[in-house]
Amino acid sequence: MESLALLVSLIMLTMFVSGIAALLLTFRKTRALSNVTVKPLQRILTIVLAGISLVIGHQIYNNVNSAGGKIIGGFGIAIALVALYRVFKK
Repeated sequence: MESLALLVSLIMLTMFVSGIAALLLTFRKTRALSNVTVKPLQRILTIVLAGISLVIGHQIYNNVNSAGGKIIGGFGIAIALVALYRVFKK
């Protein structure tokens, strides 16, 4: 049972860290000289991290019957959607 609890905590940690990292990457300003190389890489990394958070959050939201699981999954989904919105609105 300890290994199951460890696995669940690692999955949730992955969801939270990737979602928050994707959101923080959208706030990073790039200089004009580095715009050509850094901006596309920043967008790709943000999309990948937000996708990870979105998928894990969706799985947690749909597979758990408790209200706490729905809130945790919804938090991961919300962070990912905000990060994706900030990437594609520019």
